[in-house]
Amino acid sequence: MAPAIINSPPRSKDMQTGATSILSSRKPVFGKATSADDFATILAPLYKENNLAKIMSTAERYLVQNDPPSCFPETVPQTGSQKGKYQCRDAEFWTCGFFPGNLYCVLERLRKYPGSSVSKACQKGDVSRNFPLSLIEHVTDLCQKWSAPLHAMSKRTDTHDLGFIVQPALRRDWELFGNKESLISLLTAAESLSSRYDERVGAIRSWDSFKNAHHSITSMEDDFLVIIDSLCNLDLLFYAGNYNRSPRLIEIASKHAETLLSTHLRTESVVPGKTMFSTYHAANLSPKDNGKVKRKLTAQGYADNSTWARGQAWAILGYAQTFAWTRDPRFLEAALGLADYFIYRLESSPNVVDENGVGRYVPLWDFDAPITHTIVEGSEAPLRDVSAGMIAANGMVILYSLLQGAGRYELARRYLDYSILIAKDTAALSYNKCEMGISFDQETQNIQIIARESVDGESFDGILERSTANFNQDHADRTWDHGLVYADYYFLELGNRFLDMGLV
Repeated sequence: MAPAIINSPPRSKDMQTGATSILSSRKPVFGKATSADDFATILAPLYKENNLAKIMSTAERYLVQNDPPSCFPETVPQTGSQKGKYQCRDAEFWTCGFFPGNLYCVLERLRKYPGSSVSKACQKGDVSRNFPLSLIEHVTDLCQKWSAPLHAMSKRTDTHDLGFIVQPALRRDWELFGNKESLISLLTAAESLSSRYDERVGAIRSWDSFKNAHHSITSMEDDFLVIIDSLCNLDLLFYAGNYNRSPRLIEIASKHAETLLSTHLRTESVVPGKTMFSTYHAANLSPKDNGKVKRKLTAQGYADNSTWARGQAWAILGYAQTFAWTRDPRFLEAALGLADYFIYRLESSPNVVDENGVGRYVPLWDFDAPITHTIVEGSEAPLRDVSAGMIAANGMVILYSLLQGAGRYELARRYLDYSILIAKDTAALSYNKCEMGISFDQETQNIQIIARESVDGESFDGILERSTANFNQDHADRTWDHGLVYADYYFLELGNRFLDMGLV
């Protein structure tokens, strides 16, 4: 059944009154006095054994009749006949790299931070002598099986999503194990991605065509579609460009990011003295007219001029990564302005986002859409996109590290505080209650996945609920209120970033 849409008007910037008082009265609850123990308690859900157990369980079950993998987990419905079970996409789909990435995220923890993802019960007594190595070997085997098909993807020139496809797993495989095949695939993928760059436009083509009820953009000669998500694929070009000492790849990535500053960002003057930016999802540029903007539009947001939450999050992460590579102050200004606007929209969202005291920092699916209510655990709840919050939080942690390194400690702490608020609120609101664990049979030396908590006897493959892959009214394949593989990926990656910083 479709969600109920409450016909309240979009929250445009002209309607957002009292912004200054809202921001000054509601501040992050963290500060300089927060201890390591406090962080460990607050962030505990990021490191539950359940996370590792669910990913292992899914990896093992979905290899049955799918080995080597030809389809990859993507969404986990919260209702219907397939409730709780991952729905898969074919290997050509842009999300195929995230489930292998989930496996490598937990493997990275097991190797670099032993004990961070496994309960103490599994580390006591004689079990500890063989269990850790057996677990690492088992997860490594799953990683290799699920990532094997990604190598062939590196030669694709029909997609701009190569960063999403190859980096989550293959970059970790190279950095953890020194697997040269993975390095070669990363470098090959970067070259493949660069083939979609057009000097006349100063950008990489995202989509070859786009059609819906309002748009038909199909010409490869007259049209050039670029989406905000593309900023997160630039990290692949910077990585390969610096590894190969290739000024060309670095220049392509830098120019693409520069172009989107003018084609996809909107200046928002909602708080006096602060420059903020919102985003368009997509722009159609003219190859024949030096990249002149022909149309700005959305494919997944509420409206062409609205701020789609995940698009805003992609931009925060993409520009934070780009500044990390280039140190170009324009990209830092963009990342800060985008993050500040994301924070502003969280803080100024209507009170309906507060569900039993949590939810303020879990974004609505589109910040300007009328509030859409769905049914969550038998009660009405606003439609959100948990994945957008997780992506934005990763971008904010990168900003924290960069600003800390520049000696801008107070500003840096702002973004760390908000990343933690997002993580804390997300876990409280959308961490699935069906939990699994890991046991080790000392006699057989076998690792087993066990159910620890269930809801009405049911299970749930994902870690987080309440993402929205696409709720655009003109999209033929709308999906909402579900687990989502890249929401879990960025949840895990955020946990790894906190470990790398020594916060937990």
